[in-house]
Amino acid sequence: MQAFILRYNIFSYLCNTMVMHIDDIKALAKSAHDDAGVRERLFNAMLSGKGKEASNAAWALTHLPKEDNIYINMYRARLVQLAVTTPEVPLRRLSMVLLERLEWGRDDVRTDLLDFCLEHMMLPDEPYGVKALCMKLAYCQCRHYPELCAELKQCLLLMEPSDLGTGVKHTRGKILKLL
Repeated sequence: MQAFILRYNIFSYLCNTMVMHIDDIKALAKSAHDDAGVRERLFNAMLSGKGKEASNAAWALTHLPKEDNIYINMYRARLVQLAVTTPEVPLRRLSMVLLERLEWGRDDVRTDLLDFCLEHMMLPDEPYGVKALCMKLAYCQCRHYPELCAELKQCLLLMEPSDLGTGVKHTRGKILKLL
């Protein structure tokens, strides 16, 4: 029965299931790994940005094996757009998790994402998870350019460590060491 739901009625399943459990998410990810149609439906549901089904789809996509990063990369531009525009914090965080999995070369810098990350890692009301992901994504884009590294370092040094959660402090420290 579960395989039928996953393969043929995934959108309905995502829409009508308010609480998904990790076993459901892992089953969706396995199905998406094995079936391009399921994978595409999950990406489309996530990129629609519509409520719980978008977050559920994004959560499942974060459980794809690393070998499937090639498929995630095909949606890079749309993931960036989703991350910087969605008002839904869980969906923003999950789309940023997917972006963090990708390789970022010299030509992959997205100024809209970089500006978003530099701004949002400094916001006091931004959740710690999003702040840490903003730092990581900013570093991934800046590391190829000394002038951008200097700007990122300046932003990180302006952050008051006593105002940061443990995970954000750790991320900040690791990135400062890399700079």
